[in-house]
Amino acid sequence: MKAKILNLILAEIAVIIAINIAEASPLSIFIPIKFIYLVAILPPVFLLLGRNPFDFPLFVILIAIASVKVLSNSEIFYSLLDALYYLGFKSLAEYLNSVFTAYKSNPNISALSALVILFSISQISWIIEDELNKLRLEIIHPLAILGIVALAIYLFYPMVLSFRAYGFPLLFLGLIGVALIVVAIYLLAST
Repeated sequence: MKAKILNLILAEIAVIIAINIAEASPLSIFIPIKFIYLVAILPPVFLLLGRNPFDFPLFVILIAIASVKVLSNSEIFYSLLDALYYLGFKSLAEYLNSVFTAYKSNPNISALSALVILFSISQISWIIEDELNKLRLEIIHPLAILGIVALAIYLFYPMVLSFRAYGFPLLFLGLIGVALIVVAIYLLAST
């Protein structure tokens, strides 16, 4: 039950982050923000259904909402515009380009990483509580360790991203991230 409450809190924090991104993104032009606020209802509904409040479908919705601001900096967006232009929708392609170009300067990658970290914490805590309930053990100690590890990852993740400024390839940074997650899971499993 403690992981359910933790995951509900994490889910609502993630929803707030996604809504803040949506308010400052081109998504607010196409979808009224009051409809995006309805996403905040999903975690309590999942909790009432006996599921993880920060379940994968919610994570996908939040990433989709937050990715709109990153979209204008991606090659996928420009290939979509080229496809629309080729198919004869020149005015639509020009309109989308003009709307998304205004948001090109600030992609807000750190908010996306915060959503991923919050989702990872919720999934790990859900699995830990489930396994400890099977073993009939107390959960306070592993959740405290999980919180410390999550805080450490959240604090040191921007430092790892700053390594890119020193010329480290993105593959190397990805391997560092995977290694940090494996070490965190090992530490949690060994407690």
